[in-house]
Amino acid sequence: MPDFNDFWEDLEKGILSLAESSFNEFKTGAIAAGNDFIEQSKADLQYWTSELAAGKLSKEDFEWLVKSKVNMAKLVILNHIGLTKVQVDKLTSGILKAVTEAALKIFTSN
Repeated sequence: MPDFNDFWEDLEKGILSLAESSFNEFKTGAIAAGNDFIEQSKADLQYWTSELAAGKLSKEDFEWLVKSKVNMAKLVILNHIGLTKVQVDKLTSGILKAVTEAALKIFTSN
């Protein structure tokens, strides 16, 4: 049975991997921003993943909901590290992708 703690651990690993592979110079800030974003989104993520696991939410709807958090993610990133717009967009995209990939891996059969 899917477990939110498994999702959370996988998500934290995804953020660490993203920071190490794409933001080595800003690794600490990227990790902090990613963790801060997911912590601020935790209640929504718990609800959305439970709906995804129950089949009440499609993969597409889940992805849309996660992407709706893009502005919050950008603000969190800007509060942690001073990056260029391109870097902010890349980190934001990576964090949202990590959320989606972790959820689909844990809570769906595909």
